[in-house]
Amino acid sequence: MRHDPLELAQENYTFQLRHALQAVEEGAATAETLATIAFSYRVLGICALLRHLDAEQFAKLLRKSGLARLQLLRQAAPENPAAPRVLAVSHDVGFCAALAAGDLDTATRIAEHSPDTYVDGWEHEEDFLFFHFLQQLLHTPDETTALHRTLERWTRVVEGEPTVYFTICRTLMDADEAAFSMALEELIETRKESLRKYRRQLDFDQELDATEGKVYINGLALVRLAHSRGLTVPERLELIPRQARAAACNALPEHAWRRP
Repeated sequence: MRHDPLELAQENYTFQLRHALQAVEEGAATAETLATIAFSYRVLGICALLRHLDAEQFAKLLRKSGLARLQLLRQAAPENPAAPRVLAVSHDVGFCAALAAGDLDTATRIAEHSPDTYVDGWEHEEDFLFFHFLQQLLHTPDETTALHRTLERWTRVVEGEPTVYFTICRTLMDADEAAFSMALEELIETRKESLRKYRRQLDFDQELDATEGKVYINGLALVRLAHSRGLTVPERLELIPRQARAAACNALPEHAWRRP
C-alpha cells in the first residue's frame, strides 16, 4: 500500500480529471464538472513539478486549469446560470493558475468574464475583493478610479484595519517595488501560519498539503503580476520555488483543457 501523499494526489486527481472529462465528452458536464477539471489540472501541475521536476508540464497544466475556468465562465451565461458557489471569484482556482503559469492572456480573459460582485453566503467580501482587485489590475490597469474605489470599499469592509492582502494589492497598484517585496514576505508568513493551523484541523487533507501546501500558487501569481508591472522580486522565496518561477510552455489552444 502506498503512503506517499504526493503520489496519491497524482493518482486521485488524475482519476477525478478523467471522470470529469468523460462527462464533458458525453455532453453531461455541469459548471461543477468544469470546476473539478480546473482544480484537478492545478493540483496535477504541482505534482508534475514536485514529483517529476517537470517545469514545462507544470506550466502547461496550470494553463489548462485557466482555460477550464474560462470555459466555465463562458458557459455560465445569464440564460444558463451556474451554481453561485462555482461562480464565486474567491473560489476560482483557474485565474491564479493561469497567472502563475505566465498565461496573462487567459488570466485577462477570465478577469473580463468574472462576476464583479461577491456571492453572499458563499464567500467573504474581503476574499472577493482581493481576487477582484487582482483581476481589475490585470484587465483594466489604467482605470485608476475604479481601482481606488475597490480599495476604499475594502477599507470599509475591514473597518480601517487593512490586512496584508490589502497592503500587497496597494503596493502593486502603486508599483512600489520595495513595499511589494516586504508585503510578499509577510504574505508568505501568513500562508505558512495558515498551513500550520490547517494541519491541526480534523478535515486536514494530506494530499492537498503535499501539493498546494508546498507550492503557493497564489503567491506565484502575485510574482507574475508584479513582473508584468515592471517590478523586480527577490530571488529566494519560501513556497515559491525558483523552478516554478522559471516555468514556461508554449501557448495552448482554447480547447486544450479537453484532453489531459
